[in-house]
Amino acid sequence: MPFEHSYIFLDTSVYVQESYRFSGTSLGKLVGMSSDDELKLIVPEIIQHEVTYKLRETAEGHAAKFQTALDSNIIGLISDEDKKLAGIGFQIDQEKLVESIVKTWERFRVRCNAESVPLAGIDLPWVVASYFDAKPPFEKGRKRNEFPDAFAVASMVSFADDNPGRPIYVVSRDNGMLEAFRNDSRFRCHKELSEVLDEYNRHTEALSPAAHALMEENVDWIASVISDELQAHSSLYAFEYRDDRLLVHDVSVDIYEMNLVEIGLDRAVFNVGLDYRVDAEVTDMVRIGYDDYDWDVIPRNFDGRITVYVEVLTNSEFRELNEIASIEF
Repeated sequence: MPFEHSYIFLDTSVYVQESYRFSGTSLGKLVGMSSDDELKLIVPEIIQHEVTYKLRETAEGHAAKFQTALDSNIIGLISDEDKKLAGIGFQIDQEKLVESIVKTWERFRVRCNAESVPLAGIDLPWVVASYFDAKPPFEKGRKRNEFPDAFAVASMVSFADDNPGRPIYVVSRDNGMLEAFRNDSRFRCHKELSEVLDEYNRHTEALSPAAHALMEENVDWIASVISDELQAHSSLYAFEYRDDRLLVHDVSVDIYEMNLVEIGLDRAVFNVGLDYRVDAEVTDMVRIGYDDYDWDVIPRNFDGRITVYVEVLTNSEFRELNEIASIEF
């Protein structure tokens, strides 16, 4: 199945499984994808509170263990001087430590530019009916009281109703929660975040040859766009002259290297190496006598080698180049 711009919802169990490593291999990868709107992270309000609660609980446990270690007899064997060198104190501010850890969850959501789904929009009658009918995510026995999961499911169904057109990946270690989404074609269920990321990586790897081919097909057009940029921004090569003292006649660009440094579902960033030559005239001060000067127009050439970053936007299969989004010198 081809990858496309999608939404993704992670159950609390996923954050627990990842040990809250918000900058780790999986969640860290998701940060870039979500902020670029390729795999947009959706966080229902109930999940926001549940992860905060569980992370705080975990942090408090570790902070208490940390303080217990500092208070242990074994620390007493270390001299005060060595304690200072090792950065070991006698007392930690457990509350500040816990708050600092909990804030990493908030910063992760900000970095992802994650979208929140408020509880106010859920279908409460559906939750109640599911509870009494023992439908997923409710089940018999201990699972009978899974109201947080039911609120999360209701939130995502409400979100899907309000945001048609994009599929929504659901990642959860909880079979009951996955079962609640199973028969809704708008949701794609997975037990592992790595499965979704692997699908994305395999798709972007397949796009790489197409992206290179597209750049090579359009190399002359890309060179002309870069030429226009050089002509419009003389400070890039003639920083010693003000714009009103420089008249550009011709700019030529020869691209000798293009390396793909980033690829998305409909965009790519290339590192482009190029040689340039600018034929111009400059207005400069010239000597007309022993101690007398005047302004004169002097032919001047500027040439050099630079590397620029070119971001291109394409269609979803990298078969047609729509525009150059940005050029960074």
